[in-house]
Amino acid sequence: MNKKIISIIPIIFFAGCAGSVNYTKPITTAKKENSIIVNKPVDVVWKNAVPELGKQFFVINNLDKSSGLINISYTGDPEKYIDCGQIRTSVTNLQGTRNYNFPASRANQYYEIMNINAGGLYQIRRTMSLDGRMNLIFEDLNNGQTRVTANTKYVVTKTFTAQHTGNNRSSSSVDTINFNSGGSANFPADRNGEFSTCTPTGQFEKDVLSIIK
Repeated sequence: MNKKIISIIPIIFFAGCAGSVNYTKPITTAKKENSIIVNKPVDVVWKNAVPELGKQFFVINNLDKSSGLINISYTGDPEKYIDCGQIRTSVTNLQGTRNYNFPASRANQYYEIMNINAGGLYQIRRTMSLDGRMNLIFEDLNNGQTRVTANTKYVVTKTFTAQHTGNNRSSSSVDTINFNSGGSANFPADRNGEFSTCTPTGQFEKDVLSIIK
């Protein structure tokens, strides 16, 4: 297990104000399984899988029984399905001290940062969204068993808006990254120095395969 903490914005003291932002990268875990073997013929597994998948909150985009392919998608809250590490911020001024600690994959998060070099105190609104598209491959093992493999492409979009508390000036950025099952990708650093690495938790594949199994 490899845990690394990176300080993005050092603690700053100026006219009674202080602030810090720290980012912890996702914890490295063992390779996650993305296939199962079902002790039933492929025709039976396919016949049962299609209506069960249709009952869930996933969207079935394409079915091709001849090639054993089902393509489904999920759009929404990314926190369950991807790990982007942890963000911790602290701000101290005349109004007191405020601490924020949250997963970087959280769908909607408000917090503050103190950045003297950039003009002082900023209110941050940060949103994350996930579009996951999964290919399910059904393979006949010729012994009354079926292997089902799930391969996912994750597309993650981060919207970052910073508003200065003194003059109401604001700036925003929108960045998108993508990676596949077992992979990862990095968001670029924004104007306040915040960046993050995202990787799958394996829960998307687990949830879908458990429906089929």
